[in-house]
Amino acid sequence: MGLRLTDNIWCLGNHLFHFFVVGQKQSVIVECGVSGAVANLRRQWPQLHPRPEVAQLLAMHAHFDHICGIPHLLEFFPQSQVTASAAACKVMQKQKIMAGFFAQDQEMVKVLMDRGYLNEAVEVPEPEAIAVHNIVGDGDKIKTADGCTLEIIATPGHSPCSIAAYMPEDKVLFISDLAGFQISDEELFPIFFQSYEMYMDSIQRMKGYPARMVGIAHGTIWSGQQMEAFYERALQTARQAFDSIREMSEAGMEHEQMANILFERYYRGDLRIYTPENIKLCVDLLIKRVQECL
Repeated sequence: MGLRLTDNIWCLGNHLFHFFVVGQKQSVIVECGVSGAVANLRRQWPQLHPRPEVAQLLAMHAHFDHICGIPHLLEFFPQSQVTASAAACKVMQKQKIMAGFFAQDQEMVKVLMDRGYLNEAVEVPEPEAIAVHNIVGDGDKIKTADGCTLEIIATPGHSPCSIAAYMPEDKVLFISDLAGFQISDEELFPIFFQSYEMYMDSIQRMKGYPARMVGIAHGTIWSGQQMEAFYERALQTARQAFDSIREMSEAGMEHEQMANILFERYYRGDLRIYTPENIKLCVDLLIKRVQECL
């Protein structure tokens, strides 16, 4: 089932992968997910009244679980154009990276079937690149024909290509992965893969927006007073990871031992939708980013 968040915004997909449809007559889809989740969106689409024309697909950053749904979305909405940051566009033109991304997308189809979100397998494409029609950066605005605005915000820290988008008309802030991945409603996996300091700064910047709801790519969508608790949880989780890695590093612990401890700490709940190999690479990046600060 799709969820109507405001008069102008629907959330489609599933609990693990959200697509935010912004605009009633002409829309922008914020977040592009994975192939399997697009199958959920296609089944939910008839629920929308009115059913908008999709003008743009906004890719929030170039990781597989945020762009691999684009080919199926373009098939379903052939009139739409792909919009992303310049840094994300560069990633989406690299054939080797795309091959790895869509291999992970194939694994995610199996996960969504195992978890009951799909009744049958979805064909996964193998594009060498994903074309980006529109480049956006910090301060740019996307406007729909019926008066909805998305203000683009550069949010580095998770990745160099990460952006957020604020819709002032409804006071909704779409933050993608900038505050971490929700293992559960109480736990977050900190994901400062580019820079710890930038990651923390981006979360603090989001806290300053007059939003009444925060649209997150995966898991629970928070609103009202719950938003403040979510941001504090994100900051605290990142600080705890930083302090833990610093203490282990200063104690002379080997990288492999640190990585095993962190993997066992975080690899549970909804984070297990990703392969162990994926999360081990993520843990390696966290260690590297902390040690760069020491």
